[in-house]
Amino acid sequence: ARKDYVFSMNRKRIWAIDVGLIESFNESAKASSPNEFASAMREENGVLTELVFLPGSIGSFTSATVPLHMLPIDFSLAGTVHSHPGYSNRPSDEDLHLFGSFGKVHIITCMPYDITSWRSYDKDGNEIKLEIVDI
Repeated sequence: ARKDYVFSMNRKRIWAIDVGLIESFNESAKASSPNEFASAMREENGVLTELVFLPGSIGSFTSATVPLHMLPIDFSLAGTVHSHPGYSNRPSDEDLHLFGSFGKVHIITCMPYDITSWRSYDKDGNEIKLEIVDI
């Protein structure tokens, strides 16, 4: 079932993503390639706005590890974003485990790492739609 909205940890409705954030995570994914890239994301007023890099994050060709115990106490953190080195942005079993561990919205981007290569998911792995805005 596809959902058109998701709630962040602070219960605000997340309805959009800033185009600058899409550009940022795609550039990070390109720079990390062929390894995976991973980060947390911050939201403001229901819009995903920026990457939050966590100390100790490790990317490899087959996975990216995000040390959730290093998350700051920050109620604007809404979820995660990571890359896949191939052409699939579908979540793996490991991705679904991460989704259920932290946050309410999760993004996977894949090659060619452009404006159309990402998808967003809720904590259960259901695809959700986010409006792209320019703030």
